[in-house]
Amino acid sequence: MKILITAGYFPPYCPASASRVNKLAKYLVDQGHDVRVLSPKDPRFPETLKAEIPQDQILYTHYTDINGIPARFKKTIRSVFFQKNKATTKEAKQEQSAASLKTTSQSAVVKKESFISWLYRAMTNIPDNSVGWYFHAIKAGKALFKHWCPDIIFATAPPFTTLLVGSRLARIVGVPWVADYRDLWSDHGYYDSGYLRRMVDILLERYMLSNCKGLVTVTESWTDLLKKKRNKPVICVMNGFDPEDFHLDDEKSDEHENLVEEEKITILYAGHLYGQKRDPSLLFEAIGRLEERAKNFKIIFYTENGLDDFNADQKKLVEKYQLEDVIAFNTYIPQKELHKVQQQVDILLLLRWNDPREDSVIAGKLFEYIGANKPILSVGSITGEAADIIRDNDFGCVSCDPDEIGRFLLQKYQEKNSKIPLKLNDKSRNNFKRVEQFSKLEKFLSDISQNRGLPFKSSVNISS
Repeated sequence: MKILITAGYFPPYCPASASRVNKLAKYLVDQGHDVRVLSPKDPRFPETLKAEIPQDQILYTHYTDINGIPARFKKTIRSVFFQKNKATTKEAKQEQSAASLKTTSQSAVVKKESFISWLYRAMTNIPDNSVGWYFHAIKAGKALFKHWCPDIIFATAPPFTTLLVGSRLARIVGVPWVADYRDLWSDHGYYDSGYLRRMVDILLERYMLSNCKGLVTVTESWTDLLKKKRNKPVICVMNGFDPEDFHLDDEKSDEHENLVEEEKITILYAGHLYGQKRDPSLLFEAIGRLEERAKNFKIIFYTENGLDDFNADQKKLVEKYQLEDVIAFNTYIPQKELHKVQQQVDILLLLRWNDPREDSVIAGKLFEYIGANKPILSVGSITGEAADIIRDNDFGCVSCDPDEIGRFLLQKYQEKNSKIPLKLNDKSRNNFKRVEQFSKLEKFLSDISQNRGLPFKSSVNISS
């Protein structure tokens, strides 16, 4: 098959967690398919991942940050009509010096957004803040179709602008397209926009899906929901891990080896906290209640902004139990380096929102954890598909009780001291390899691309 993948994020211009589409492209190429990836060259992201397909199969387009337009406009106006204010007084210098001595948490005060700024975003960020990529993507797609025509288009979201791109390009070139919902759009339990915006998103999503021939999503709950709400074929293709990312016999990471101490149990979390939804407070409480035994543990966090990502209540717990030497707050590191660290630590931490809406969410990092072959501590919600995967396969502990969490940690500490390997059951672990899931997706795309009785256009009109 000739497959065009439209992706709002693709390495190296993507968040560290956006590995699914990269691995899918690699799998499809390895299976002999002719793959092209259309993605923006988005400078907002640090280069934490590397593309795993040849560069000549990736079409990076320009990207317009629509939320940066007002700032650039203001800067231009100021440069024309105003002069920069140069503070040279002694008092100004003293104020500047004092400001530089503020702690990180004090200096990271978020300025309240103005109504004009909010209104601008509300009117322009439809469906999301990646909409500035849309016209660049369509232009690049038309240029591609002059010398290469796909059999099918696979659009993966979020960002949901990607789905609009896939829908439009499918209309232009006259081939079927499939929408990949790594997260749901208007149907998501996390959806929190107002009524009017929700109506806009519902109508836009409905129009976009009008020429869509199949839906893919990552959990059974979302699969059931889409089957009920959308009159489309739907398949569940869960995330998974790539064994090539986890060479368990590799040497330790020299750069981060000081983070792991042999005499302690080291716990690792890497990813977003999503405000209060990914809350490590229960773990802090559990460690704190161990009192003197807390010194036998170390918790390592890798988040976007390090300590600044943690709220006041969480910081108070650290102070209350004097855990400053137990917890290390770090910013993101490259994914390849993170995989090494995940294999060195003793326990991998999964934070889940303690809310029924979390039941249908399976974080991609769960499968990374399984690949790293380490026990998993899931803190927060004790229900849902992610909790079932951990419990049913005996991958670790699922709890929202600090005392139960504490007992689990002490058990692992004793096992480590007794030289019992802290790892997962190999048979259960192997069921979660990406290749097992991608093979289902490959067949799904093949069935749709072979027309299977669905009326597709056969002509190509690049000028439309």
